Formats: sequence, C-alpha cells, structure tokens
Amino acid sequence: MSHRRGPALLCLLLATVLTLSAAAVSSRGEPRPAVPHSLEEETVHYGETPAVRIIPLTDLERADTQATDGMTVPVDPAEMSAVLAECTLQDGTIIRLYAAAEGRIDGAFARPDQGWFRFVRLSDGTSASAAFAVNPTLTPFDGVLGKTGFLLRYANPAGIYTYDYCWFDPDGSLRTLRATFDPVALDLDGDGTAELAWEIAEWQNSFSFYCRGADGALYQVTPGACLENGGTLVAVEQEGPGPVRLIYRCEDDAGQTSFCAVTFQDDALRIEPDIAYVPAAPEDTVAVPDPTAGRTALPHVSVTAPDGRTMDGAGEAAYLDLWSLLWNSPYAAPAGAVVVSTDAPLDEETAYTVTFSDPGAGETFSWSLDAEGVCRFDGIAGNCRLVCTGSGSLPAYCHDVLSLYCEASRTARNYDDQGRWLGWDLVPVQSKAG
Repeated sequence: MSHRRGPALLCLLLATVLTLSAAAVSSRGEPRPAVPHSLEEETVHYGETPAVRIIPLTDLERADTQATDGMTVPVDPAEMSAVLAECTLQDGTIIRLYAAAEGRIDGAFARPDQGWFRFVRLSDGTSASAAFAVNPTLTPFDGVLGKTGFLLRYANPAGIYTYDYCWFDPDGSLRTLRATFDPVALDLDGDGTAELAWEIAEWQNSFSFYCRGADGALYQVTPGACLENGGTLVAVEQEGPGPVRLIYRCEDDAGQTSFCAVTFQDDALRIEPDIAYVPAAPEDTVAVPDPTAGRTALPHVSVTAPDGRTMDGAGEAAYLDLWSLLWNSPYAAPAGAVVVSTDAPLDEETAYTVTFSDPGAGETFSWSLDAEGVCRFDGIAGNCRLVCTGSGSLPAYCHDVLSLYCEASRTARNYDDQGRWLGWDLVPVQSKAG
C-alpha cells in the first residue's frame, strides 16, 4: 500500500483572517514616528496579541514501536494448516497470515535465510468474541514515515479497525506502530515524507499523529493535549505544498469558545491561539440514497482498481466496512458522509469503483472515487466531491481503504475449489438490519 498522494483534501472552511492594526498619536495630536523594524525593550506596544507557542518534538514522548503481541516466537511451518494471506517485502522477507490447529489464526514472518517467527495471534480458537479479529488484511506499504514494511489491518466484532504498521530495523528487529479510527498518511509539515494521522473526525477529540524527528526517533503527537483547555479538531487546511494547518475549537472554564491553529514544522508544534475563524458549512449537499435500504438479503460487493484488478466476494465484514464509508458507521457519533456537487473531472487513472449488486434481482449500484475526492454515483447527474466519510473522516482515508482491499486481494490465498475468493471473515458478524 503506497502513500505518495498529496492530501489536497477536506477544506470545510472559509479563509482564516488575522488582522492587526495600530495607531498612535502624541499628547499634542501629532503622529508618532514610525515604529522601527527592530523592536527594543523600551519600544511602545500598541496592543497585546496572543503569544505563539512553540513546542519542540524533543519535549514530547517518543512512540513505542516494540512489537510484543506475538513475542516473535519460532514457529514450525508444519503448523500452518492453511495460508490465508501472504506477501513478500522488497528485501525478500515473507509475511503470512495462516490458520493453525484448534482454530487459531496467527501471523508469522521469515527473514531471508532464516526460519519462521510468529509475531501476532489474531484468534486463539476460543468462542469468546474478544479473542477474534475480524476481516484481517495483509498488504505491503512504502513511504509512511519514511519506512517500508507491511500493514496488518483487522477489526473487532464491533467493526472497529486497528492498523498495525510493521517494519524491520537493520538488525532484524520487528517494529510496530498501532493506529485506530481511520488513519491516513498526510504530509503534515510539507517536507515530502508522510506522517501518519488518525482520529481526524470532528466528533473525536484525540486527533494524533506519528512523525519522525530530525534525530531519527519516532514521536506520537496529540496536539489537543498541548492546548491550555484542550480542544476538538474542526478543520484540516492545506494550500499548496506547505505545512497543513489544523484548526481547533477550544472552550474555557466559563464556556467561551475560541479557535486556534496548530502547525507542525521544523520538528516542532506551532500553536496560534485565539485566531479569527468562521466555520464554513457546505452548500448544496447531495443526498446519496442507500441502494441496500429495506433489503433482507446481503448484497454482493466488489471493488475495481484503476488497473482493472477487481476485489470480488470479500465477505460480510468487508461488505459492512465498504457500506459504512457512505451510509453508516460503527462508531458512536458519526457525522455522516457529506457529498457536494463539483465541476471537477473524475481522474480515471486514480479512481476506484465500488459495486453493490443483488444477484437475485439483477440490480446494481456503483460509485467511483479518485485520489482527490472527486466521485461519481449511479443515478446522480454530474460529478460530486466527497467532503467526509460516513464517520467524518477524510476522503483520503476512503480512497486508501478501496486501494487496500484491491491490494489485499493480491495477497489473499484462501480460495475455494472453484477459484472463488473467500474473503477474510473469521467470525460471523451480524448483518445490517433493515
């Protein structure tokens, strides 16, 4: 899974305007001399402006990248009764998800000229729901935090997904960064290397990102924790290749609301308090009807990549995952998908197409999405732009999920006797009601 796309995404906002003015008149009513460019201590100030805070990365805690879930214990290949997914990294390392005895689902790797080592257990074979991982996918990634490795994505029975980004140090040690709630690779500081951000939706209040400092260390940064009264992320602004501007809504003890801007640049957080900001609401939103509403049978779903590769028949959990991108969400407080009209063309070279179908009725519904958030829906004239997903996440996350499913279908190994892909479902998941 490659992340080279620039995030020209999610700008539900008007331009932020910061205006400073000063005037001075002497006691005789005459204008004062011009204020020098270099201000000394005795210089007269004509108004107080909020101080910009700079927080270096070195003042924050480093991220924990120690892979401990599977304890990287040796494993006998004879225990791998069925290989569910397999991918090979650039250095020849092989990664596998496999079924073992007694219903266990494990992950293991084999470094070049070395044996197999288990690094994760997704299911221990018991009936307890907490012991299972649902809909696991295994894909390679390149460019996130300057690393090359593999991504293990899986959900709990409630449909909440965990992302484990794994790579190997030069000494062979396995490292893992874990993120939840719709992570996406964004170049936050504009240096050409993608950071990893998650919990971006407005109804969340724990937006975080992983980044790599000049010292080579990885840091986990939660900007809201650095604000005096905390805050909720309300917008992600980006214009051109420069740093992304994160807009927070803050509330003091008296209930007064203000906004601040946070940028990540030069290995530090820059916090501008009390900015002038007017939240913008999208006009002329487009209602996308749920084609599965009212059906009792679970429709079939497929995803077609720009190169024509199709992920077909991924199973019930994958269907619910793809359906929730637009029409629902497993989270407690989804904002709902926001779609608006646009004159922008759909980029066919980056567009993925999702198709829901009812084989019995012979009906289909398709929608397409490109890397810039432009989309097209059956039954809706013209093109649209996806502003946010069903859970309030960036369009980049939605595009990445579609890419992930198509890439995962290349690494999947569980096919039936007729060559049909069985998908990644490991435990039954309740179907969507109504």
